[in-house]
Amino acid sequence: MTGQQLHISFFDLLMLGAAFTCLAFSVQLWLKKPGGDANRLLSLILAVTALWLVGGFCADIGLGNYFPRWSRVLLQFVLSVGPLVGFYLRRIARPGQKFTRKDQLSSSKDKLIQRGYWLRHQMKVNRFYLDAELSLNSLAKELGISIHELSRIVNTGLRKNFNDFVNEFRIQDVARKMKDPAYDRMTLLGIAYDCGFNSKTTFNRAFKQITGKNPAEYKAVLKKERPNHDLDPVSRSAAIISRHNSIAAWSCEQLNRKYMFRNYLKIAWRNMLYNKGYSALNIAGLATGMAVALLIGLWVTGQYSYDRFLPDYKQLYQVEMNLTSQHNGTTTQTSIALPLVKVLREEIPGIKYVAEADNIGKMNHDLLVGEKKFYLGGGAAGPDFFKIFQYALIKGNANTALTDIYSVVLTESTAKSLFGDTDPMGKVVRFDNSQDMKVTGVIKDIPQNATLQFNYLVPFAYSEATQGWIKDGRTKWTYNSFSAYVALDAGANYTQIAPKIRDIVDKRSPEMHVAKPEVFLHPLKDWHLYNDFKNGKVAGGFVDYVRLFSIIGILVLAIACINFMNLSTARSEKRAREVGVRKAIGSGRIDLVYQFLLESLLITSISFLLGLLFVQLALPSFNALTGTYTHVPYGSAGFWGIMIAFVLLTGLAAGSRPAFYLSSFNPVKVLKGSIRAGKAASLPRKILVVVQFTCSVALIISTVIVYQQIQYVKNRPMGYSADRLVMTDMNGDLYQHYDALKNDLLSSGLVESVASSTSPATQVYSHFSLQKWPGKNAGEEEVNIGAIWMSNDYFKTLGMTMAAGREFSADWKKDSLNVIVNEATIRRIGLKNPVGQMVSWNGSAKPVTIIGVVKDALMESPYKPVEPAIFGHNPFGFVITYRLPKNVNTHTAIDKIGKIFEKYNPAYPYLYKFVDDEYASKFNLEVLVGKLAGVFAGLAIFISCLGLFGLAAYVAEQRTKEIGIRKVLGASIAQVWVMLSRDFVVLVMLSCVIASPVALYFLRHWLESYNYRVSIGPGVFIASGIAAVVITLLTVSFQAIRAALANPVKSLRSE
Repeated sequence: MTGQQLHISFFDLLMLGAAFTCLAFSVQLWLKKPGGDANRLLSLILAVTALWLVGGFCADIGLGNYFPRWSRVLLQFVLSVGPLVGFYLRRIARPGQKFTRKDQLSSSKDKLIQRGYWLRHQMKVNRFYLDAELSLNSLAKELGISIHELSRIVNTGLRKNFNDFVNEFRIQDVARKMKDPAYDRMTLLGIAYDCGFNSKTTFNRAFKQITGKNPAEYKAVLKKERPNHDLDPVSRSAAIISRHNSIAAWSCEQLNRKYMFRNYLKIAWRNMLYNKGYSALNIAGLATGMAVALLIGLWVTGQYSYDRFLPDYKQLYQVEMNLTSQHNGTTTQTSIALPLVKVLREEIPGIKYVAEADNIGKMNHDLLVGEKKFYLGGGAAGPDFFKIFQYALIKGNANTALTDIYSVVLTESTAKSLFGDTDPMGKVVRFDNSQDMKVTGVIKDIPQNATLQFNYLVPFAYSEATQGWIKDGRTKWTYNSFSAYVALDAGANYTQIAPKIRDIVDKRSPEMHVAKPEVFLHPLKDWHLYNDFKNGKVAGGFVDYVRLFSIIGILVLAIACINFMNLSTARSEKRAREVGVRKAIGSGRIDLVYQFLLESLLITSISFLLGLLFVQLALPSFNALTGTYTHVPYGSAGFWGIMIAFVLLTGLAAGSRPAFYLSSFNPVKVLKGSIRAGKAASLPRKILVVVQFTCSVALIISTVIVYQQIQYVKNRPMGYSADRLVMTDMNGDLYQHYDALKNDLLSSGLVESVASSTSPATQVYSHFSLQKWPGKNAGEEEVNIGAIWMSNDYFKTLGMTMAAGREFSADWKKDSLNVIVNEATIRRIGLKNPVGQMVSWNGSAKPVTIIGVVKDALMESPYKPVEPAIFGHNPFGFVITYRLPKNVNTHTAIDKIGKIFEKYNPAYPYLYKFVDDEYASKFNLEVLVGKLAGVFAGLAIFISCLGLFGLAAYVAEQRTKEIGIRKVLGASIAQVWVMLSRDFVVLVMLSCVIASPVALYFLRHWLESYNYRVSIGPGVFIASGIAAVVITLLTVSFQAIRAALANPVKSLRSE
């Protein structure tokens, strides 16, 4: 009975941060080489813990509403923790370095010799020797055997030590490349590095040991033996080729470019595999950021596509009107009077078609064919409607579909539901069990991205014939209760037509003159996005939220790109020697930039594919949350073109700074080992970290304020009790049997009270003008007032209380000229003693007497002040409202009440709405914004934490020797932890200081659109800052504590 609510507390954010930290640790442990098996089991335990934390968070925000079996999934993960812990402890007790039965079976000499042939073949085919960091441990893992077995194969089966075995393959590769002309441009040292050597001394020693000559002597012998190509006989084509070497040079250049591209791609792939941990962090961050950007991009594209599927949509408009008063200023209404339609159709040049309409998509009626009965939403429209809105007509003629007063046009799905696969044209549909309507047209189902949604349309003439007040409205300029749509001529321009229609109502209706009406046309393409007007001008609308989430998507993607930049530049020292060697053997800066950008594009491409998978997995939940049908258009060539551009731009944005930074190293300093990252090198990284967390903290603050604003307005006193209050439309035969229905409901004991009214408790359908009242000054304008006619027990049923006077009596005829007003009306007109005073309004032909004043109740927007309202006495309304007792089961009561309704109204299904659900629906947009902002804020924090985790690992690795010295000198674990965490905490605190005023500025601007708004106190900023700092400490503590626990002897010995 209650609506979906947003619950994202600080505890939830901390839980989410802890979950992300566990996942990051899990990835790091999984990719760690020493103790791989045990670490992977521990990684699984951390992953399960993270999933459990995420499960708690999702349960708190109500994800179970979309996934009913979510709790079972969590139970399965929790049950898996015990076995994982047991396997972990067992693996720790039996490390992988011990002899296994497989080792013992391979111990014979003959088998070792056979395994030696196998090892040579694997080394030759897979070219493991090209890895300069190849070791016994890494090769064993590549081959899937133990270190001990590999050592026995090399030492016993091949009678070599490991280094000689590997260098033999490298020297063979060097010799082959010396003979290949394609490598003539490279120096001997360049060839050596390309073949896997990482030291000139090792290369020279190994080369002479294997070949008996040093590399220079060996190459000189090759030059003497090589034939001189310049002495070759000239071919027949020489007569027509002026430069014989140009073709060869061009071919070599093209081949060299292809080779270099393959080489760069191969190096990028190897570098990514070698640094698995950092590559995983980069890919995870970029994939998440790209998934968020892609998901928001698809949603934004869908919002901008509304109504643009119609032909000539740029020429379609809705007729709207501005009204001005001293009290309310200029207000805009989408409803107009019917006489205006006639003037537009007959007197205004440039307007091609005009169609009046009534409640399209909001008029629910029964459609019956035989035993089939459906209660669907539709509307009534004029004969030119389908000439204006050229929906795809499957059957029928757009010119005549709505000309017959007793005709109906169905959508394809409605026609199939009623008639199956038979042709519906000319068939009869029973409308409201009172009138037979002939099917004169079938259109394709209305696309979801259409503002006007309906299942059927009947002629507007039918509404006129069956409802007298609509017929009267043909001549009444004050009956502003209808919609009108126009299509302009192909060559017509709205700017030319606007002056001709602006003053139509003002000049032709003396009654409307006081409101200064101005008629204008609202373009179809702006209906969905630009639906908010202030002072008669477009002031935004849903487009504000579209822009907001576009900015959020860009920010999250920027945070992911910053991660890549920081992690790439932080590890610059690891690649400095590579850059120095490449520059020393002739590579230019442009070549290096090209190489590093190619690496960035490779990681970005992998991230995009992973992000696309994330999007596909998230779409069902996203669509359920937003109520849209967002999908990935895999079959669209335009989509893939945009995605290629998206990947290229993201890759270039993420890799530009690392590429230019790494390529700027001085080769002399690098090869001498004098390059060290100082404060100047780390400053850009710190700035980028501050930018990251500024965005993340601002999103956290915004999410909290949105949640507080929603709760503040929800807690606003309603003026009545919505608990257990139910509404049902009074349709069909209920008008005739209302008294009998009411008596049966009350005697059943299933309801406490029953009342009828012309409007539901959460909306006022009718508005009129209060024209005269005691004390009104000459020239004072009329008051716009909401009007509800009701039965005498309406206030009792809703729980509204009287402030003065009395309620209506049971005999409605005695009170037919009496009214009750709310407190807002009294404040507006300034009556001191209202009870007994007479007022005049255009809802009654005679003056009426105020017999009571009821306390204000929220019946329309909860974000605005209560509007003046007047209540008249008439038991025959449009809505039946009844309250359930506290001591009955809701579902049981509803089932039994439904049978009572069906007894008196068998042609209509029993449909009901809970008032508290209807009231909660008024917050749907704000709740949606809050939930999406919360999710994207959590993802931004997750991506930022990935970056912090990687930077913390880098800092701990960089300061290994310093930590060792400090520990030798007596530093405690806590002191080392503080030392490594302090810099990150300072950066995050600085981010909080910057994010707070930025968020405050935009949030104040957002809250200004609400009359009732929460006040922003310092507690939100302090709590958000504390949450950010705690998440930061959780993220960096793993690396800090691991570095603090490391043996200082090992770190100092390695130096």
